[in-house]
Amino acid sequence: MIFIILYILYLILSKTYYEYKINSHIEAITNINQSIKEKIHQAQEIIEYKSSKAYKNKILKEQQSFKNKWEKVVYLTTQSKYEKFTTKKEDIIKPKEEIIIKNDFLDNMTISEKWIYLIFKKDTY
Repeated sequence: MIFIILYILYLILSKTYYEYKINSHIEAITNINQSIKEKIHQAQEIIEYKSSKAYKNKILKEQQSFKNKWEKVVYLTTQSKYEKFTTKKEDIIKPKEEIIIKNDFLDNMTISEKWIYLIFKKDTY
């Protein structure tokens, strides 16, 4: 009699554990489904915004420098981009010529003299 009661109790506990396991999986799937629905909704809002005329007009103004008659547009750039187009090319060439002169000077030295010159900055030539 005790074995029958224990067997029935085992069957009940295994069944409740199985139901608990299924319910937890269902709950996890519904949470994932809800988060996916929210992400889809956000993506649809972004698509609607990017397909609007206002967004296209903004992109044209930023990338292709279009503006309306009544607007004043200010373009902000980084310092390096500004200097790229405003510096003279002669200033950029001069350091390269100095390097070439130093290389000619080093080419006439032997290897040991080069090491002494480069390490100690002494002129033994």
